[in-house]
Amino acid sequence: MNAALFGLAAALGLGVADFMSRFSARALGAPLTYGAVLLIGTVGTSLWVLFSSTPLIWSPLGCAVAAVHGLFVALMCMLLYTGLARGPIAVVAPIVAAHPALVLAANVVMGVRPSAAQWVAMTVIVVGGIVIAATAAPEDGDDKKAGADRTTLLIACGACLAYASLVITGQAAVPLIGEAETMWIGRWSGLVFVVLILIYQRATLKIPSEWLPYVGLQGALDSLGYLAFLAGAATVAPHVTMVIASAFSVVTVLLARLILHEVVSPTQWTAIVLIAMGTAVLSSS
Repeated sequence: MNAALFGLAAALGLGVADFMSRFSARALGAPLTYGAVLLIGTVGTSLWVLFSSTPLIWSPLGCAVAAVHGLFVALMCMLLYTGLARGPIAVVAPIVAAHPALVLAANVVMGVRPSAAQWVAMTVIVVGGIVIAATAAPEDGDDKKAGADRTTLLIACGACLAYASLVITGQAAVPLIGEAETMWIGRWSGLVFVVLILIYQRATLKIPSEWLPYVGLQGALDSLGYLAFLAGAATVAPHVTMVIASAFSVVTVLLARLILHEVVSPTQWTAIVLIAMGTAVLSSS
């Protein structure tokens, strides 16, 4: 029961936070928005590590891999925020959510032998991603709200690749230093990376006062989502948490449909469901 509740909390927290980035990234830019969200997450993770009495392990290799993991997390989130700001969300979110197929493909290269169910799930995800991409750009005369331009598709694919990379580096770091420390170090390295980007862009490091409550809520939801996922990973049924949490992209798409009234064709809905189902299978294994 706890594993399911943690998974639901993770899916809702991350899904709603990603949807909120549609507006904050448009107004403030992806780097500044994610920098603020990441700052809140870094503080939250640090408090988690402090008050949960998580043992810290000194492993030069583990810490280095965790730092690289954090860089990929930051890169993925900035690309995701950029893609969601450009829209449509119903195209960007499912493509990014197809990352487990890339993770499995990389694991195959490294010698992992997937089960028949995993092969089927990966095939379903790839087919779903192709359908989303193929139906993203409408032909002349179609409703433009249903389509995405080529740049947006490339940004979404880049976010998907970065997502797969952060999962792979996280898989390498966790056995060495544990999940909590991997996340903690990753948050700090990602925060430094984002600040350097903002300095290079000579961008303002201040959030306008009228956006502080909004970005604060977005950061809190993002942090709660990740912390719920982390807590679920420590239960007796971590696979349940992972499966339910993998539905975060569905939450984002549903909000886009209900609030923004984005046009989602029946074909795209089918592809979204296929990607969610395939992701759930791969997450559980």
